[in-house]
Amino acid sequence: MILLKQVKLPVGHSKEDLEHKLSEICRKAFQTKFSSYRLRRRSLDARRKGGADVVYVYEAALYFDGCGAEKQQKLAERAMHNKKLGADISYLPDDDEGYRFEVDAKRLRDLLERKASDLPSIPKVSVIGFGPAGLFASYLLSMAGLQPIVLERGQCMEERTETVRAFWKRTEAYEQLPEEDMYPDPESNVSFGEGGAGTFSDGKLNTLIKSNKDYHRYVLETLVSFGAPEDIMISSMPHVGTDCLREVIVNMRKRILSQGADVRFQTRVDDISFREGRLTGLKLAGGESVATDRCILATGHSARDTFRMLYSHDIPMEAKPFAVGVRVMHPQSMIDKDQYKDAADRYDLPAASYKLTAQVGEGTASRSVYSFCMCPGGYVVNASSQAGRLAINGMSDHARDSGVANSAIVCNVEPSDFPSEAVLAGVDFQEDLEGRAFRAGHGAIPTQRMKDFLSTDALDRFDESMDDEAMVPVTKGGFYYTDLESVLPDFVHSAIREALPEFERKLPGFTRPDAIVCAIESRTSSPVRILRNPDDLQSRIEGLYPCGEGAGYAGGITSAAIDGLRCADQIIRDVLHMLENK
Repeated sequence: MILLKQVKLPVGHSKEDLEHKLSEICRKAFQTKFSSYRLRRRSLDARRKGGADVVYVYEAALYFDGCGAEKQQKLAERAMHNKKLGADISYLPDDDEGYRFEVDAKRLRDLLERKASDLPSIPKVSVIGFGPAGLFASYLLSMAGLQPIVLERGQCMEERTETVRAFWKRTEAYEQLPEEDMYPDPESNVSFGEGGAGTFSDGKLNTLIKSNKDYHRYVLETLVSFGAPEDIMISSMPHVGTDCLREVIVNMRKRILSQGADVRFQTRVDDISFREGRLTGLKLAGGESVATDRCILATGHSARDTFRMLYSHDIPMEAKPFAVGVRVMHPQSMIDKDQYKDAADRYDLPAASYKLTAQVGEGTASRSVYSFCMCPGGYVVNASSQAGRLAINGMSDHARDSGVANSAIVCNVEPSDFPSEAVLAGVDFQEDLEGRAFRAGHGAIPTQRMKDFLSTDALDRFDESMDDEAMVPVTKGGFYYTDLESVLPDFVHSAIREALPEFERKLPGFTRPDAIVCAIESRTSSPVRILRNPDDLQSRIEGLYPCGEGAGYAGGITSAAIDGLRCADQIIRDVLHMLENK
C-alpha cells in the first residue's frame, strides 16, 4: 500500500472533501487513481502557528488493484521528495491477513473439538479479575476452547453500577448519616467488579506502548465489534466514555460465556495453593477450592489484600514508583479557549484536553509534577474501595458534556519516600494518605478553592464566598470544603504549589481563584510489581501469570488489555506445543 501522511483539511469538511483531496494528491503524484483507501489516523492540529487555522490531519493508506507491491514501492519512492503534493508519501507493505494469536486460538479450538477423546489431560485454566486484562485474556482463552474459570470478586456490570450509584448518593448526605454509611462495598465498588477500575473512568484508550502493535490494533477492533465508536480506530486520542464502555463490556461478557467460559461474580480468591513450585489451586472466600494449573492474575492495582496474600507466600515482588496528588477542575470553556483560541467560538470542536509538566526543586530534592488522566467534560468521582479510606478518580461519558474539565496533577513518589523499605511499604503509604482524606472530608471528597490551596496564610483559607460566576464542584459523590494540606504529604503539597504558576504560564487561568482542587489522587498505578519471567510471563510459581496494571505491567485500559492478550497467547501457544508434540 502507499501511505499518505500529513493530509490536512479544515474543520467542518465532509467525507467527500477528504476523498477529493486524496484523489487530487494521487493524481498529481502517480497519474492514476486508487481503487480504495483506509484511514489509519486522524488528529486535530490546534497549535495555530503563524496564524494558521485549526485543521484535521489524516494518515491514509491507498490501495491499487492490479498494481503489484514492487510497482507501488517505485511510485512512492518517486513521489516522496515532492514537497508540493500536500502530503508525505511512503510505501508500506500490505497488512498481513489475520492475527497470528487469533489464528492460534482458533487452531487450538479446532484441535480440541476434533480430537477430544484422543488428547491428554488439558490444563485447567483460570483468570482472577475481570477488568481489561482479565476480560481480554478470557476472551482469547475461551475462543481457543480452553473454557477458563473467571473469578471476579465484584458484581456484574448491571448490579455493580447500581451499587456504586447508591454509594455516591450516600456520601452526598455525609452530615446526616453515620460514618459507616460512607464506606463503600469492599467487594464491588469503583475499583472492583466487572470491567475493573476503567469502567468508572474517562474511558481513554490512548497508550504510550510502541511495541505489540498487533495486540493494540486487535484491542481496538474488538471493542468496535462489541459496540465502541468506530472512530477509535483512527483517533490520535481514542475515547469511549464510561457510559459506552459499560455496554461494550457486557457484550464481551456474553460472547465469552457463549464460547464456553465459566464467569463467576462475587467470588473472591483468598489464597493460592502450590506444590513443588507449581500452582495447583485457588481457595475462595466461601471455602471452596478450585483446581487450576494455569492462572492469569489480573486483580487490578487496588487489590491490596491479594498483594499481602502473595507476599505471605514469598512470591517475588518489588516496590515500585507511582504518583500522588490532587485533581483540579476548571470550566471546560476556559480550557477550550486556551487550546483553540478564537476557533473555540467559530467551530464545533471536541472538548479540549491538555498535557502539562514541570520540574521543581533542585538536585536530590527535584520532583516531577505533571497532569495525568485529563478528563475533558467529566467528573471527579469518589473511587474508594476500603472502609475509612478515600481515593478519587476522573470520569466522563462519551459526550464529555459536563461543562467541567478535570485532571490529576500529581508528583512522582519513589520507594525512598515510603515509610519503610518493605516490599509493601507503598501500599501502606497509599492507605495512610487515603485515611487522611477520608477523615478530612468526613467520608466525602475533600475539596478546596485554588486561592486557598495556594495561600500561605491559614487565615485566608475556607472562604467559600464567591461571586455568582464562581465554579461549582462537579463530582460523583459528595464533597466537603477543607484544608488539603492535612491530606497531602509535605513534599507533594509543596511540589504541586510550586508547579502551578508554571502551569498558569502555559494555560492562562489555570490558577484562577475559584478553580476546584480535590484530594486524593493516590492510585495512578500499582505500588508493587509482581515479578515474572519475561520469556514465559510466569512467576517463580510455575503456572501463575502476573498480569495487567495490578501486577505492574500496564498503565491504563489499553495497555492492560494488551497484557491480558499476551498472557493468554502464551498459554495457548504452550498448550498447542504440548498437544501437537504428544
